[in-house]
Amino acid sequence: MRVLVTKLAPYAVFVGVLLLVPAVFTRVPFFTMANAVQMGILAIATLGLVLLAGFAGQISIGQAAFYGIGAYSSAILTTRAGMPPLGGVVVGAVLCGLAAYLVGSFIFRVRGHYLALATLAFGLMLGNIARQLEITGGASGIVDIPQLALGPLIITGDLRYYYLVAAVLLVVIVLARNLVNSAFGRSLRALGDSEIAAASSGVDLARHKRVVFVVAAVFASVAGSLYAHWVTFVDYHTLDLLLSIQLLIMATVGGLRTVWGAPVGAFLVLTLSQAAQELLPRLSSNIGGEFEIAVFGLALILVLLFLPSGVAGGVLGLLKRRRRTAPRVPTDAS
Repeated sequence: MRVLVTKLAPYAVFVGVLLLVPAVFTRVPFFTMANAVQMGILAIATLGLVLLAGFAGQISIGQAAFYGIGAYSSAILTTRAGMPPLGGVVVGAVLCGLAAYLVGSFIFRVRGHYLALATLAFGLMLGNIARQLEITGGASGIVDIPQLALGPLIITGDLRYYYLVAAVLLVVIVLARNLVNSAFGRSLRALGDSEIAAASSGVDLARHKRVVFVVAAVFASVAGSLYAHWVTFVDYHTLDLLLSIQLLIMATVGGLRTVWGAPVGAFLVLTLSQAAQELLPRLSSNIGGEFEIAVFGLALILVLLFLPSGVAGGVLGLLKRRRRTAPRVPTDAS
């Protein structure tokens, strides 16, 4: 019973936090429910990057490419093929997974910074293609994307959409945590620690890399689809390089070796971004909106210097150390 409570406790705390968000975000200055929706969507995409870069050790700067594939797939399937929005999300995720499998079969022939450059080139290529094709709306993008609906219930308004995104985020965190704690997840950890040692232990490196790459792509695709049906518009900026960098920063700030790093990183980075947009212009009229990029860089440097395992990783590490050093209460032998 104690083991079950220990396993379920993190989920219970996380659900409690998710339920508290509307009450907090509607009362705290410069926060809105739209910010909460955006945090949830980006946390889903970041979670895939945590699995890929944090556990498997495969650095990707092209996560926004799969985010964009999901957004465009849902947009095209619903506006031009007449598919229901929920079907567009599912089919988009399947198509994105197939694309990731094919791409992974080629790019994982390289490693290290060559792999990062390969994923970067893939994202840039897709962005240029989306800007040229007629089916993607060219530079104008696709408008009037239908809103998501669950049966007869159309998800309208930021509050309702937040609850939907929060539910999806909870599901993907449960899936990711189960994956990490499985035998496959232990092999991923070994792969991330040392490819040579993992290969000598019998881990199929190519297979594990492709599988986690597909999982990360599917998570990003679902996030992209949720974004497209929320704003009802998508264009080539959805595949922007800056988004890939932002997702990587979120994963690093939150913690690359824990699934809780994704929501924590998304919350911290977007909170910092929102605060920079609201507060920095008050300090000087010469500070523009792009100055928040410098704030991101400073935050990342501070985290790498003082919390190399990320905020969530650092907190979890502290809790584990306190648990190990806590004095044991003697029990009565009689």
